[in-house]
Amino acid sequence: MGYGAFMTVKNELPTPLQLFVEDTQCMYDGGQEGSNLSLFNDVVLQSNQILPASGRQYIEAKASGGCFLEPSSFTLNASNIGKVTIVESGNNYYANDNTNPDALSININNSGDQAVITVIVHM
Repeated sequence: MGYGAFMTVKNELPTPLQLFVEDTQCMYDGGQEGSNLSLFNDVVLQSNQILPASGRQYIEAKASGGCFLEPSSFTLNASNIGKVTIVESGNNYYANDNTNPDALSININNSGDQAVITVIVHM
């Protein structure tokens, strides 16, 4: 098992926003270890909608087997707005390669047992 995080995405745009998860490396998904990164893939968020609506979605990095010495990562693509790669390494998540930091605000708190990742898409 690796380091987990609770993730939320909020669309503050006046228009709908389509999200995609791309280039997933060494991340649990589909309910493995409770992680469901796919919740954020190929989904449309309406204006001012938060995903998940019920709170935060748990995601978890793999830190064993072939992923033991490799960083875990995925790219969140906010179509027509920008992309950001979220990386976990050494029990810390961080944002990397944000193609539009003026419109994609990434807040990552690694201070607890689980990280908290908040992505806000705005104008």
